[in-house]
Parts: sequence; structure tokens; C-alpha cells
Amino acid sequence: MHLAQRFGVRQTTAWLFRCKVQQAMSSSKKFPLVDQVHVDEFEIGTPQEGEQGRSHSDKKVRIVIAIEYREGNAGRGSPEGYAKAIKDYSAKSLNPIFKDHISKKAAVVKDGWSGYKPIKKLYKNMHSQLSNKGENFTMLHLQIRNLKNWLRGTHSYCDKRLLNDYLNEYFFRFKRRNFRETILDKLLKRMTKGKPKTYSQIICSAT
Repeated sequence: MHLAQRFGVRQTTAWLFRCKVQQAMSSSKKFPLVDQVHVDEFEIGTPQEGEQGRSHSDKKVRIVIAIEYREGNAGRGSPEGYAKAIKDYSAKSLNPIFKDHISKKAAVVKDGWSGYKPIKKLYKNMHSQLSNKGENFTMLHLQIRNLKNWLRGTHSYCDKRLLNDYLNEYFFRFKRRNFRETILDKLLKRMTKGKPKTYSQIICSAT
């Protein structure tokens, strides 16, 4: 609404342009996480009465997140991390973030959830560590809180179908937070090199 008012265009036009910007922020998948990588799942949505832990509520959105951890800091120089919206907590749903963003050489640390067991066959350096209410995954849970606060504070609302685009935007910004002077140049290059997408193409490719 703000963009539409500022530039004198229809709200749907401004919304579509923002969607195209977000898609330009998606990962190239050329630089997988290679060091110690902490992986966890979380939910976004209003808590439902009688539901705790990994719920099955349709009113919640499930996300898996991976953050590279090195000697008390996230990432190599500039922080690295990725997240994906998932249907459930099965190995089938968890596997794509490993395939797309985590090197098989990485030392993966995850909690005791059984959904990771089939994936461990390919990731030999994976091991489990109890979360202890987040105390053993401080950097990971900090980013989960920051991501949730960013979604609520900056966007207020996001279409569930397009959640992966919002996740791409967050981590595009996150990984380049120490290079704010060049982040716009990087984004503009991606947008000018990318193929044009229509509204239908964006919706059809959504989660």
C-alpha cells in the first residue's frame, strides 16, 4: 500500500513488483554451508489450545532452518543461513534444505527428532544434541526469533503460498548485513539478468 501511494500505481502492481524483487533474492545454490551447521524446525502461527511441540495444525506454517556456526559466530566472514517452508516434519520434507544448501562434508548438528535419521545416511558427520530449551543452539534460536519479529514487524502478513520468497528475502539481507553499501547493486544485477515473470508464474511456483 505504501509503495502504491508513493509512486501512484495500483496496489496489485506494487505487490507484483515486490514479489519479483523477492524472487531475485533467491539463492543460487552454488555456495552450500560447509562448516558446522545447526539445523532445527519451528512454526509460525497462533498457538492452538492443547497443542505443544510439533503440532499438526493447519493454522500454523512449518519451517526448517540451517545456520552455519563457526567459533561463536554465524558464517564465514559474512553470516550464512537458509530456511524453507515445509509441509510436515518427515524426512521427505526436511531433505530439500540439505540437498540445496548443505555440503555433505558439513558437521551437521540437529536435535533428537527422528525425521533426520534417513538423511544421516548421506551426511555422515551429522550428530544429535538436545536443545535444552534452546540453550545449546543459541545462534540458531536467535535467528528464529529475529526472523519471526521481522515478518511481524516489517510485513505484518504474508501469504502462506509465498512464504519461501519471504524467507529468501530475509536471508539475502541477513548474509549481506555487513555489506549494506553494495547490497542494492547486487540485487539490481540479479534483477536485470533474471527472466521476466508474470503474476501467474509467480503464483504457480509458490509453496
